[in-house]
Amino acid sequence: MKQKVVIRLSLNGNGQKHRTKAFKIAVSQSGVESAAITGDGKNQLEVVGEVDAATLTSLLRKNLGQADLVSVGPASGDKKPAATAPAPAAAAAAVVQSQPDSYYYVYPPYQYPVYQVTDSYGQSNCSVM
Repeated sequence: MKQKVVIRLSLNGNGQKHRTKAFKIAVSQSGVESAAITGDGKNQLEVVGEVDAATLTSLLRKNLGQADLVSVGPASGDKKPAATAPAPAAAAAAVVQSQPDSYYYVYPPYQYPVYQVTDSYGQSNCSVM
């Protein structure tokens, strides 16, 4: 199923260099039919095709820094007015907040040494006595 994925990019500094890199990452994914830069600030990447949105977003985050998945929906040639304006609850659910990456290392539990305790009072191991 063809879908349209919109990803907001954080273009710091050299915007053209980051846009070119974003295009290269997007079109390298299998199933991508088209990619375009949209939005008022030219900071949104719109990809159409059979593509995994989460994988594409994580690749863009890994290579470009911050990338937020804005929307995922079916790609259609004719747009209906009711389809372009989602319900308020659906619009609130579509907004995804970017969280900073947190990495925690879990240490394995400590292995305590096992000592065998024996009762040596009943046995005489002394050769002098």
